[in-house]
Amino acid sequence: MTIALLGAGSLGSVLAARLAQGGAEVVLVADGARAERLHRGLRVEGLTQFRETLAVQSTPEGCDWLLLCTKSWQLEPLLPRLEAWGVPVVACQNGLLAVEMLAEALGAENVAGFVTGLGAALRPDGSVHHAGGGYAVLGAAVGAPTAALRRLRNAFAAGGIEATLTSDLQSELWLKAIANNAINPVAALAGVPNGALRKGALRERARAACREGTAVAATLEIALPGDAWERALEIMERAAENRCSMLQDLEAQRPTEIDAITGTIVRRGRRTGVPTPVSEALLRTIREREARS
Repeated sequence: MTIALLGAGSLGSVLAARLAQGGAEVVLVADGARAERLHRGLRVEGLTQFRETLAVQSTPEGCDWLLLCTKSWQLEPLLPRLEAWGVPVVACQNGLLAVEMLAEALGAENVAGFVTGLGAALRPDGSVHHAGGGYAVLGAAVGAPTAALRRLRNAFAAGGIEATLTSDLQSELWLKAIANNAINPVAALAGVPNGALRKGALRERARAACREGTAVAATLEIALPGDAWERALEIMERAAENRCSMLQDLEAQRPTEIDAITGTIVRRGRRTGVPTPVSEALLRTIREREARS
């Protein structure tokens, strides 16, 4: 199986490394200066040890799947290229928007989603530190997993990532988004790693945000596949030393994924009449921090 990957940042680099270690042919999609850097090789440390140079192409031509590991806010400008390439896409972004946008643009039959609690951080020297393990779920945008998706699951498993297949991807996306809403903005604003949210005022703020997201999902009749607070606690424990992606983005003065995570929960809360005051405050404060950077 040949798997392309666009967006070799923290998560993308770990996935590329593990897939290559499992025997899959991995192609990194990039051009310009980014391609030049990738030609010098990937370096992943921590729970994954990998120092190799993978193939780099400007398109995913000839590949069976394209893993899309860009940030959620980078997706919309990419849609015309993704449509032209015609390769089935696996959305690996945080939040609730990517799979919906891709399914509308490419057709649901050409889209899948990968949901994970894996923790990784991009270092200033360009290397990636794989800091925390975690669950992984793989599913089609609509309906049951296809044979092609099962083969992709097997490729992940060969590299040590045991992904569970789901026939209800939307519920998995909601569960992760609610857990992310509890962790990411709270940790980012406090400037602390995930594990610091396990006690004190930060824990209470995270739990309140989690309750709001769960209430919105219930009103929308989303059958969550687990308890969102338990999932959040699991991430805090298994990736305790990891600095979440939103914190990394704020520190690097990059745009965050707050709109795809917290913003979507707030908007759907307003639409359904569910109050989300804690989430609204987190959304507003993160946006203020972004505006100052």
